[in-house]
Amino acid sequence: MHYAEGNADFQLCMQVTTIAWKEDKELLCHAHKKGVKIVVHSDFEHFDDICIEGARRKWIMKAYKKIVTNYADGLNFDIEKPSFGKQSHCYALLLQELRAVLQTKEFTKHAQISVDVPWSPHGIDDRYYEWNALADAADFLFVMSYDMRSQIYYQCIAGANSPLALVKKGLEEYLVGYNIAPEKLVLGLPWYAYNYTCQKYSSALDICQLKHIGFVGAPCSDAAGRQVDYGDIKARAAANPALYTSHWDGLSDTPYYTYSALENPDEKGQIWFEDARSLSRKYALVRELGLRGGGMWHADTLAYGKDAESENIWNSFKAMN
Repeated sequence: MHYAEGNADFQLCMQVTTIAWKEDKELLCHAHKKGVKIVVHSDFEHFDDICIEGARRKWIMKAYKKIVTNYADGLNFDIEKPSFGKQSHCYALLLQELRAVLQTKEFTKHAQISVDVPWSPHGIDDRYYEWNALADAADFLFVMSYDMRSQIYYQCIAGANSPLALVKKGLEEYLVGYNIAPEKLVLGLPWYAYNYTCQKYSSALDICQLKHIGFVGAPCSDAAGRQVDYGDIKARAAANPALYTSHWDGLSDTPYYTYSALENPDEKGQIWFEDARSLSRKYALVRELGLRGGGMWHADTLAYGKDAESENIWNSFKAMN
């Protein structure tokens, strides 16, 4: 996970300011030379124990040690457990207690704390967290505007991972519905794709019907597909151009391929992904809504040095300026 902060000076805007989850010492040294922060990831492994004060204290000291031993600049939370009520309150309490402890230590008194949150604050995957308390305790919330088809309650068909209008709606729900300051939000977008095998395919409508795989109460989900790297799908399409037809979905502002399986041309599939065009339109929301910055999950999906599109995708950050 990486993100860049917006700035009137585009050269500053294009800087990667934070890299998350990487604990490689060589990368850390290189990043620090460039003024880039490295933050480690630490899950609360036994989430059912989060309301036990002693369990939180033990976890906090473990997290502190992880920051120090990795010479890191902070911690990123990526807790995605279903939660509500007291348990959600204890999650916010954990952040507050962590912040209080880190501020008493010389090495971590300026540590960055970030929290990954779903694309919308309205119970996505049964996550009913205390959003305002999390935002107050953290430096920022990383809004994961992807996997937005984790719960499908309507037609079970392939579709966009990160549709533009819904991305904006989710951000506005944080900003307006919960009055969270825009400088507390970083827009996270997918640099990966979903590959779906069609159970049935309508050539007239170009609709790919999916196998019904439910998730958290929904009868259908993106679990019917599998995540693939952007670089891999471009390589596959380039290797077998006759099998891949490129499309643009105007409703979601998203590109996708409809393809025939190499082994069985009668078997159809669709790959929904992002490109520089679709990403630029979404990163423009950073400027439009005054957000802190933009980021992605994740930068390693690109085929660096193999085509110009990798550079174009990085350049999509220009839309934030």
